[in-house]
Amino acid sequence: MDSVFPPLTATGFDAITSALPAVVYLLVALAAVLYAPRDTRTRVFLLVAVTNLAPYALPFYAWRRPGSTFTRPLLSVIAVSLLLGSLALFHFTQVFPWRRPWIRRYFELLLTGYLLGPFIVLGLIWFAPATPEEMQAAYAVLTLFIGLPTVFAVGVVAPFAGLLSLYYSYLAARAAGLDRARVPLAGIIVSQLAGGVLAILVIPLLHFVAPSGPWVAIASALLAAFGVLMPLAFAAGIWTFGVLTLDIDDLPSIRSALQGPIEPPS
Repeated sequence: MDSVFPPLTATGFDAITSALPAVVYLLVALAAVLYAPRDTRTRVFLLVAVTNLAPYALPFYAWRRPGSTFTRPLLSVIAVSLLLGSLALFHFTQVFPWRRPWIRRYFELLLTGYLLGPFIVLGLIWFAPATPEEMQAAYAVLTLFIGLPTVFAVGVVAPFAGLLSLYYSYLAARAAGLDRARVPLAGIIVSQLAGGVLAILVIPLLHFVAPSGPWVAIASALLAAFGVLMPLAFAAGIWTFGVLTLDIDDLPSIRSALQGPIEPPS
């Protein structure tokens, strides 16, 4: 299985631009929890920061150990961190700055993802055959009907639903005239949207069409900047705009913002 992935390579610039958001995330999260230890929003943000550590640290690891490969233990750590990080980020969008209807009704579903998701990912990794020819029917069936739906739900549905939830929270804040919620939400939305486009589309495309030019480094620097924007927006929301003074269970209506009778999704 190790031969499926090329050797890990990273420059010092890659290591710094990747580690910087992780450090800022963790510092802001720890400070926020110390400031408001009983607030759900700060505790979930700390979970986001902790689950982000392994993926953000991977370029630093590759830089310090050039030529390393994705062993099963390393791949397990990264995959589980990505899964839990996606769930934690979705969780955060459901409680910041207000608790949304979805989390009220289906928190048990999210909790199930936290508990079962890592076991599904670890099973796919540790029981994966060394070569495609060695794949057995049982593993193929489990991958098709359990593994792929899990990856799709966590890697595609959860990020999109989380971004949509942030947008509806932004509309609610704007409709209620609450700048202390609207401004931090705007920063977080920009961070997630721009960072996602850079990480998923722009940087992989640049690696393919212009691997030796300066554009990959520029895009990586922008990705780091947008990555830092989210914890900074969260910090500004706490210490500049006082977003934690908002009642987490008092989600404003956004009917006036939508200008229509349609009930928005959660």
